[in-house]
Amino acid sequence: MQDDTDKDIKIKIQYEEKNMLKSLFIFSALLLSFPLLFSCSAQEAKQPQTGEVYDQYQVDPKAEFEGGRRQLFQILSSNLEYPVEAVQQNIQGKVIIKFVVEDNGTISNFETLKDIGAGCADEIIRVLQKTQSRWNSAKINRKRVRSYYILSVNFRIPSDDSQPYIQEEAN
Repeated sequence: MQDDTDKDIKIKIQYEEKNMLKSLFIFSALLLSFPLLFSCSAQEAKQPQTGEVYDQYQVDPKAEFEGGRRQLFQILSSNLEYPVEAVQQNIQGKVIIKFVVEDNGTISNFETLKDIGAGCADEIIRVLQKTQSRWNSAKINRKRVRSYYILSVNFRIPSDDSQPYIQEEAN
């Protein structure tokens, strides 16, 4: 009788070991296939991540002002006031501003990359802030995304008595 009970226990232990090995095998297989389940194709990898800001070379089309670059410079020229201090000190040159065009067409996160001083960069930012919601955002796979925009403006004081002016930086 004892032998029959020992046999039953051995069979039961062997059965549980087999089930445990099966479970361990299934768990291992799932664990190893987990990265494959969540990996992306090359096309999916290009999908934007929430909050990410893309450089201009990463998007198509690029962000732009409604009406294009020419319209943007027309607005800048008509609204920008050459700072008095800059005129008095004969300050002229290139100012470069970097900002984010949000996916909803607004602009934010202004950063001065190059400044000539005397309030010139601040004046460009002041006028740019008036253009809120007038921007067409960049896209990746037809989805609107946040992207950087870099604006380069030349401040010029003419040699004659005419008004100081700004001009678009040639690309």
